[in-house]
Amino acid sequence: MTSTLPPVRRTPAVPGIGEKFAYFGGVLGASVMGGVTGFLMLYLTEAVGVGAAAVGTLLLVARIVDGVGDPVMGYIVDHLPTTKRGRFRSYVLVGAVLCALCAVAMFVAPAWFPSALAGAWIAYLLWGVVFDFMQIPLASLVPSITDDPKSRGHLAGIGGFTTLIGAAIVTGVTLPMVGAFGGGTRGWLMYATVFCLAGLALVVIMVLGVRERVVPVSPERYRLADVRRVFFSGRAVPILLLAKVCVQVASGSLTAALPYFFLYYVGDQKYMSMVALVMAVPMVIGAVVVPALARRIGSKPSYMVSLGVAIAGLALIYVMPANPALVLSCFGVAGFGLGGSVALNLLLLAELTDYTEWKHGYRTEGSLNAMTSFATKAGGGVGGGLVAYVMALTGFQSGGVAQNEGAIHGILLAQSVVPAVIGILGVLAFAAYPITRAVAARATAELAERRTATA
Repeated sequence: MTSTLPPVRRTPAVPGIGEKFAYFGGVLGASVMGGVTGFLMLYLTEAVGVGAAAVGTLLLVARIVDGVGDPVMGYIVDHLPTTKRGRFRSYVLVGAVLCALCAVAMFVAPAWFPSALAGAWIAYLLWGVVFDFMQIPLASLVPSITDDPKSRGHLAGIGGFTTLIGAAIVTGVTLPMVGAFGGGTRGWLMYATVFCLAGLALVVIMVLGVRERVVPVSPERYRLADVRRVFFSGRAVPILLLAKVCVQVASGSLTAALPYFFLYYVGDQKYMSMVALVMAVPMVIGAVVVPALARRIGSKPSYMVSLGVAIAGLALIYVMPANPALVLSCFGVAGFGLGGSVALNLLLLAELTDYTEWKHGYRTEGSLNAMTSFATKAGGGVGGGLVAYVMALTGFQSGGVAQNEGAIHGILLAQSVVPAVIGILGVLAFAAYPITRAVAARATAELAERRTATA
């Protein structure tokens, strides 16, 4: 008689609480280093004396160059040699060191170069390159740390709300810190140095504290000739990118319209500072709650629910009277939905990474994260442009003058209807996304079997 042993069920390796805290620290460190550069325009115009138009051109052109370079950086990251720390952690560390140096240089070069603007151009362009070299491998870690769906959901939630926390910390303490260090160029330099050293220390702790458990089934890397087949032969990648662009256009228009909305429609710009807090708290809650929902019903429906909540909050602004309390409550609703969608981005990319390897045999974390990074930058730029065009078409007059009824209505449209409509387009596009909960589970399970067979 021949006995047959039952198949061995593989238990996915999952990160422990210490590893999750290390990942939290790394994301926070990257977030604060990135957040420092958000005040570059204020530093250049107020402390150094560069003209606002020149700074605006710098930020716009550098963003375009940075976005175009993202897919190239993603391809490079996917093809870097594996080190003893895995495929990504060593490069996160190298990128973090370079990022910290370039971030500090942005607050040194303009003050020390013979031409402040030339120094700013050099430092800011370099920072864009090295930040991607840190951020793309960092974002690629979630599908490499574990293939357990529940643990991935936890990590995605941690990544989402930590990014929001980092942005809130930088926003809240920047001006008091610069003042405490004496203001001027020296105050800004000390501020940037402190934040970058703290951020770098947190990234180092993460690199030492997390593990990359998920390895490619095959060591073969995709070639340039494979790019079209791997990424664009099916619906998954194009649909996710289209939805991501729509979400970022909506988010960009929401942000760009805020100061005009509170100054001219609500009539009191002091509420501009309140809306950040009103949105931040629901964002953090959404970043925790929605990934938990995704573990029960799947990432696709959870993402669509998050976007639906955000759209509802934005649409309600249009029908609300110009009452600050009512308007702020609408922004809070929108914040919950946006926070959930931000957190799910990492989970969706982890599932898409598995799906791409399952279909085509290649791990492509770097390129997928680079493509979504490009979509984020492109969408943000388009969103700001839409606000400007809507305001111009409805008669907005610059120079701080009183606005007529048509211009005020245009501002209301730019703040509510425009982002809501673009968000609806994103939901409609994402409805055709092929990676359901069942498909994601099947891809993960079959990849695990292939790894076991080739081990």
